Amino acid sequence: MKLLAALLLAYVPSAESLLKHAAARAQTLGRTREVTLSGALAVGGEPQRNAHLVLRFPLQCRLDGEGGLSLSVKGTAENPGAVGEGTAGPALRLLQLACPFLTYRGIPGGDGQVFKAAAQSVGADVAAGAGLSRFGDRVTWVLGAPAHDLSTPQLWLYKDNDAPARLIAQGGADLRLLEYGNPAAGEWFPRVIELWTSGQLAARFEVLEAKGVRAASQEEEDDSRE
Repeated sequence: MKLLAALLLAYVPSAESLLKHAAARAQTLGRTREVTLSGALAVGGEPQRNAHLVLRFPLQCRLDGEGGLSLSVKGTAENPGAVGEGTAGPALRLLQLACPFLTYRGIPGGDGQVFKAAAQSVGADVAAGAGLSRFGDRVTWVLGAPAHDLSTPQLWLYKDNDAPARLIAQGGADLRLLEYGNPAAGEWFPRVIELWTSGQLAARFEVLEAKGVRAASQEEEDDSRE
């Protein structure tokens, strides 16, 4: 048994293969064009506020919240983390980093190039190889840095479902995508999105309700009834 476990741990897929599997998750969203994630946004020491995160495919995100908050990001396949619009700060930075990993459905090819470009834009050399680590109680693939080296830009993917888990950017910004599979956000999106800087929680969006999510299997059922 120990030998078998060692052999399994020794097998690490290529970074290209891992990125392709991660991008393939978007196929389960079928023809979905827009999803609205409603929930609560907390930024630094400010009071928590109600907010709506609108995802338009591909690569467009808008975050609106109480108090006049209005932020948006629109990217391209080559530059998925394009400059956003709105007041600069942790909430906008969270949106810029997270948007490519939430709205990559609809990019031609679906071969993981958006993930690669998003990681490279923050300094992560994901082509450098992959290793195994743990994120909470789950096993992850780490692309762009040796395991346990958090000083180097890197991208993490959950091993069990290929979903993006964490992005550590040059300069120390640490994006965390948590709790996939929760009823509030379904299997396709994280229920919690966090941005950490210098070891402190800078911004957090918690999803309480998701609207517009339709699985490809649901669309096939509807099509068969027509």
